[in-house]
Amino acid sequence: MSWTYTLLRGGDDLDAKPFEPVTSGAVALVDSTGESGVTAETVLQKLASRDTTFGLAVQEGSTVERYNGSAWVDDNPTLSFGPMLVREIAVVEHPDNQDLWRVEFQVSGFGPVMSSGNTIGSVQISVGVVTRPRMAPAYRCDVATPADVVSSGAFTEAPWINGNDIGGKSVDINTSPVSIPIDQTVITIQTVKRNPFQDWTAAWVGPDGNASTIGLKAIADDWVGGRNSAAFMGFPIGSLLMESVELQPLHHEYKTQTMTLIYDQWHHANQMPLVNPQFNIPTTPNATTAMSHTTTVLWNQTFWDAWEIPASGAPFFGTAEMDYLTTVFA
Repeated sequence: MSWTYTLLRGGDDLDAKPFEPVTSGAVALVDSTGESGVTAETVLQKLASRDTTFGLAVQEGSTVERYNGSAWVDDNPTLSFGPMLVREIAVVEHPDNQDLWRVEFQVSGFGPVMSSGNTIGSVQISVGVVTRPRMAPAYRCDVATPADVVSSGAFTEAPWINGNDIGGKSVDINTSPVSIPIDQTVITIQTVKRNPFQDWTAAWVGPDGNASTIGLKAIADDWVGGRNSAAFMGFPIGSLLMESVELQPLHHEYKTQTMTLIYDQWHHANQMPLVNPQFNIPTTPNATTAMSHTTTVLWNQTFWDAWEIPASGAPFFGTAEMDYLTTVFA
């Protein structure tokens, strides 16, 4: 006699909460009548064998699948972050029948449930905003910052490095700068990310089922430490510095992603005096203030790396998260 099973749907459930694992579970009664030497491990092996005659496939770390007569199909709801995976499985022999086995398994994932391509639930994203000043050495106040120019995805130097005085009002004291507060806004965007996981063929796949890697080196090389080369969340080009991207363990292959962006009134630049070849600072006497002020002050921009998050949000956000960021914070 071949193996058979009965799925007890009374043991099925679904618990969906924002920023918490979406969980589900079920109970299957496996009948091994006619088989010899069956143990709990044997039952696990049968469930993991994807035997089309048996028709049920369950193993820790994989999706729950049922054979519909022509193909294996996922037996659990699909979430916005992809299929739910088995996290726990327990096999218990029936106390009155050694051929019957009670199999209890729990699956979990993250994100709203997907139905016919539509999302059932809210976007899993949280944005924190803190406004604070940075104290910067200044020779001029009430000064306008240059408009950043981007060419071929890179910042051009012309708006910043041009040898022209930045204008504004002199506030230095006999060529010594004073410390003034510059507006900064620290923005932390927290989302859930899913690392690649293994499918039934042991291939590493991303949430959408395609081959995927985390790309930590690219994040460090191409994103962190750069300014935005396109307007983002309502902030102009060049004003947002990507300070950090953190990935912390959350739930199995899921991670909490925290991106920190810093808006700066001066676009993260500093003021520097013009120094002549003799290493002295040209000064201009001011009869009103009874001081000599720095004659020419230049902008010093040190952040030249550029980043741009496309409309798709990749690699940090999904389209729903991007819609939230660009709509709510535009």
